[in-house]
Amino acid sequence: MTRHKTFRLVVDALLMAIVLLQNILPFLGYIPLGPFSMTLIGLTVIVAGTALGPRDGALIGGFWGLITFIRAFTWPSSPVAPLVFTNPLISILPRLLMGLLAGWLFAWGRRRWSTGNAMRLAAGCAALVNSLLVLGLVYVFYQTPAVATAFGATGNQTLGYVLMISLVTNAVPELLLDVLVAPLIARPLRRKWDQLTS
Repeated sequence: MTRHKTFRLVVDALLMAIVLLQNILPFLGYIPLGPFSMTLIGLTVIVAGTALGPRDGALIGGFWGLITFIRAFTWPSSPVAPLVFTNPLISILPRLLMGLLAGWLFAWGRRRWSTGNAMRLAAGCAALVNSLLVLGLVYVFYQTPAVATAFGATGNQTLGYVLMISLVTNAVPELLLDVLVAPLIARPLRRKWDQLTS
C-alpha cells in the first residue's frame, strides 16, 4: 500500500472516531438550544472534504448521517430528533452531500484563489447546504401542528416560522464557526496530502 493511501485510511479512521466521540460526549458535538441543537460535527465533515477530497468528505458525512439516524431511535440528541431524523432523507442525505460539496468546492476554488479562501468558501457553502437541506426537508415532510408544537411553535406560529428562527439561531453560528475553524484544521492535513500525492 502506498504512503498516500495509508495516510488517507488513517485520517479517515481518525475523523470517524472523532465523529463517534462527538456523538457520544455531551457538548463535544451538539450544543442543546431549546428544541434544537447547534451542531459542531459538520466541522469534522468539512475538514475531511477539504483536506482529502469529495470522496472522503462524503464518507465522513455519510458516517455522521448514519449515526444521526441510529441515535434518533436509541439516544436522541434533541426532543425533535425522534420525529424527524428517523427519516434517512433528513438524517443521512444532507450530511453526505455536505462532505461531497466541501470537497468539490474546495477543488474548484483552489484553482481560482488561495487555499485558505477556497477552504472558507467550501466550509461556508457546505454548512449552509446542510442546514438548508435539513430544515427544508423537515418543512416538506412534517407539515403538521403536532410537529410544529414539538419544534417549539406557540399560538399561531407555524412550522415554517420556527424553522426560519432556527436558521438564524443555529445555522448562522454553525456557518461562521465552520468558516473560521475548518481551514485552521484542514490546512496542515491538506499540505501533507499534497506532499504525498505530488
